[in-house]
Amino acid sequence: MSKMRFTFAVAALTAFSGLPQAQAQQNDNGLNNGINQLPQQTTELDNQRYEARRAPTSSSRQQQLSVTEAIVQKLQKANENEIELAKLAMEKTDHQELKQLTETIVRDHEAINQKLRQFSQQNQTGNQGPRVPQQLCQIADQACDNAMRMTRDMLNRYEGQDFQMAFLGQQCVAHTMMLAELKAIESTGPQELQPLAQEAISKVESHLGKAKQLAKKLEDKEDGGSRTNRS
Repeated sequence: MSKMRFTFAVAALTAFSGLPQAQAQQNDNGLNNGINQLPQQTTELDNQRYEARRAPTSSSRQQQLSVTEAIVQKLQKANENEIELAKLAMEKTDHQELKQLTETIVRDHEAINQKLRQFSQQNQTGNQGPRVPQQLCQIADQACDNAMRMTRDMLNRYEGQDFQMAFLGQQCVAHTMMLAELKAIESTGPQELQPLAQEAISKVESHLGKAKQLAKKLEDKEDGGSRTNRS
């Protein structure tokens, strides 16, 4: 049964992870379709009016984040979610090794967020560089909140061994996703963020490895107990 919880958590979190990407792609497609449907023959005045509507006002531009700011904000939220879920696990389990893992997760992700806050304070980008559309940031932020709420609700349904396996399954998915994102930032992200991404990668890789090892250990223990009961 616990192995089923682990598998279900992995499948559920994989589905949740597609929310922001799918929603963003849907909005991009809608925007492109709308632009392609503009009349082919327009007067010069119509073109001017259209461009005026598309151009952001100075006030709306000030509300938009730069690419670097948007990445930092997304990473901070992901770290906050990891901290919250690890603290939930601390309250719901008495398993010593799992408690040690959650304590490490909380400590390391708080340290990463501290570095991100320091980076934001020291690298005020102002209005320089390309901006990220405000609605796209709102969609990504809301999708992150939705995934967090659904994950927390799922985990709260379980107790004991079932909770331990469900939590470890969720952690494997969450840390795999974060690791993939950090490696992308390290290779193709803003240059000023690459050193910070490199530093975070080692901690996230460690968390992922420990979560996999502990899940395997609990699974083997459960299988051994099942064989003993059958004999």
